Amino acid sequence: MRPPPPSSDERPLVLLAQPLFPEFAAALAGRFRFALAADAADTAEGRVLLVGLKPVTDEHLAGFPALELVVGISVGVDHVDLAACRRRGLSVTNAGAAFAVGLVVTVFRRVAAAWDQATRRPGKINIH
Repeated sequence: MRPPPPSSDERPLVLLAQPLFPEFAAALAGRFRFALAADAADTAEGRVLLVGLKPVTDEHLAGFPALELVVGISVGVDHVDLAACRRRGLSVTNAGAAFAVGLVVTVFRRVAAAWDQATRRPGKINIH
């Protein structure tokens, strides 16, 4: 059974370098809050930044203290300052839109951390 969607106050904030396609945003609106990174007053809580082709510089990243993941939803990440991301301990990936959504869900649901914990201490966690 699927858990109920979080209340609007609990939905994780996803920062956007540019607006999403309306259909894409509507499909995810029940689970996530979206804000344009340039306009958002509450960027301090954003843990994921979705970027298209707009440059992502060290100066941009400085405004997002909780950021964990930069997801390019285009081909390649030449426009992302990878050295700045590395210094900040950020993961960076590029993906098509469907895969990007999966990565966002993985970060917010801490799937990778749970899997790591389950495999390091087998028998201690029931993941079924």
